[in-house]
Amino acid sequence: MVLDMQEMYVGSGRDKNEYSYPVDMLIKNVNIRIQAYEPEAVIYVKSIKKGLFGGGMPKAGSADADFVRNLKVVSKNIYEKNKPDAFSNDELYQFVRARGIKELELVGVDGGNSVGNTAIGATEDCGLKIIFCEPAIGTVYGDKAQKCREKIKRTRMTSTFDV
Repeated sequence: MVLDMQEMYVGSGRDKNEYSYPVDMLIKNVNIRIQAYEPEAVIYVKSIKKGLFGGGMPKAGSADADFVRNLKVVSKNIYEKNKPDAFSNDELYQFVRARGIKELELVGVDGGNSVGNTAIGATEDCGLKIIFCEPAIGTVYGDKAQKCREKIKRTRMTSTFDV
């Protein structure tokens, strides 16, 4: 599952002070992980602001909401969310259940927000095992990322440092 690889978070016009991770390497590593799977097994999730709320999320249809240039988009399995946990989208939840998915690799941004909260939702709400490919996860909020990992680490998480 590829999370929030959008212009707002990893594009050249992003707020580089806030989103300071090395984006070229991140995009390269995410693309390597995408290529490790059959195209129909890859799921993409975009953050989209809903209504007046949505904090730091881009508005639907804006350039900030587009996938970052150079991201390999190999399937039409694209979902939107307006909360940090991607499984707050019932359509995504049903997609995963209908396919009998038991394990999910998460890549993208942010390790302390969308990636971490989606991992918690995947383990608690869906009973999935989670794999983090650390080189393919951009993290701004390191302390939040650590808290999320601690919450699920005991039984349902694997981290790898190999791309």
